[in-house]
Amino acid sequence: MHQRVNFGGNIRVNAQKIFEPRTEKEVVELLNRNRAEKVRVIGRLHSWSEVIQAGAVVLNLHHLNQVTIEDGHVQIGAGCQIKSALTELKRHGKTLPSVGFIAEQSIAGAVSTGTHGSGRHSLSHYVTGVRCARYDRVSGKAVIEDITDGDDLLALRCSLGTFGVILQVTMQCRDEYLVEESFHEYDELRQVLSQESRYPLQQFYLIPWRWNFVAQHRRESTTARSKLAPLYGWYRFVTFDIGMHILILAAIRLMKSFAVVRILFRYVLRRFVLRGWRVNDNSTTQLVMKHDLFRHIEIEFFVRAERLPATMEFLRSLIESLGSTKASVSESFVQQLADAEMLRAWENARGSYCHHYPICIRKVLADQTLISMASETTRGQPSANTAWYAVSLISYQHPKQRDSFHAFAKILAECVLKHFDARLHWGKYFPLPETAVRKSYPAMTRFCERRSAYDPDGRFLNDWTSKLFHNASVHEDKRSTAE
Repeated sequence: MHQRVNFGGNIRVNAQKIFEPRTEKEVVELLNRNRAEKVRVIGRLHSWSEVIQAGAVVLNLHHLNQVTIEDGHVQIGAGCQIKSALTELKRHGKTLPSVGFIAEQSIAGAVSTGTHGSGRHSLSHYVTGVRCARYDRVSGKAVIEDITDGDDLLALRCSLGTFGVILQVTMQCRDEYLVEESFHEYDELRQVLSQESRYPLQQFYLIPWRWNFVAQHRRESTTARSKLAPLYGWYRFVTFDIGMHILILAAIRLMKSFAVVRILFRYVLRRFVLRGWRVNDNSTTQLVMKHDLFRHIEIEFFVRAERLPATMEFLRSLIESLGSTKASVSESFVQQLADAEMLRAWENARGSYCHHYPICIRKVLADQTLISMASETTRGQPSANTAWYAVSLISYQHPKQRDSFHAFAKILAECVLKHFDARLHWGKYFPLPETAVRKSYPAMTRFCERRSAYDPDGRFLNDWTSKLFHNASVHEDKRSTAE
């Protein structure tokens, strides 16, 4: 038995056999030799959900890492890390249309779970072709297909690894560009949102225990790279990526003090923010950060733009009330908990969890996909001007001391699903029953139909995705019986 542990330390991937093929031909040969087994692909294991759980056979495709640029598109091998793809694109004066918070993931893993940045679509939206290995329904042998249009492409843009073995993705690319960035502080959410027209790439943070907002105002810039850009990069790295995390880790793991956490956020960490310093630098440098340097766990959910204010009000009440049994709560908040059948869980968890990290909020434009978190497809087209907001909550508790975070995440997930029609990020911590989220995706039936056509025997499903796409299995069983 082979075992791998994910980045967050909360999932152990067990497999009877792990292979690291170097060519597409080897992938086909491995599939043919293991036709009776469940097959899953692992990337960099930078997910916190059960989506990365394995079958009997696991393929690690890190050798399939080629990058080819042609006619405004880039073909990227499935196992290539995003940072490597960006480096190669940079050599040609190109970059990706959107990048996530970090660049450690493999491109296939990032696309398959809907990884996103801020102010644009997710990476999945920009995929124009997928090269995939699967089993032919008639011969039962492994075949390779190139998918470039229709519902097949919309499904494969975010497929959770359930269609087959993705070998390569073709994506749009664009000329390199500069991004202007500056930090600003606001008292109210509406003030931050009012800046979006000027700074369409901004991301912002709700600061726990101070309850104001810090925004990273970002927009494309046509002016020259700032002379102090290298110094600004070091400032961000030393201050936020290292210094802030060390203080948080000391408060939550060494001192284990809720009071120290509150003091940090109310009085100390705000001193780190140099407000109004406008810096132009390469987009990759500006848009990518390094919060992955320290092991953590993360839950992220998406809500439509019109639901964001009410969602943030609920989230503040939940964090305050779990951080202290003395925190006052409104009758409407208690009723929301009761309606989501979370009142008892909340009562049991009160005073047990002190949130200790800035809550990151990013705008994500509607995706032309079937089941990415920002999908808004009607006859294959995204609804016009539709935007989602991704709300990310991170805990740096030790992996063996996360019970209070798990309780918080469960209450949060159930309530935002019930009251705000939220969608949980497929690759982040996922405390909901798999079947509870099906109704959140109008195109789920279309996705299941295409998935079943590609993998009728469920060879590329694990236990988690089997439950998630149960409707596809039922549909296939009925069809097989009829035949």
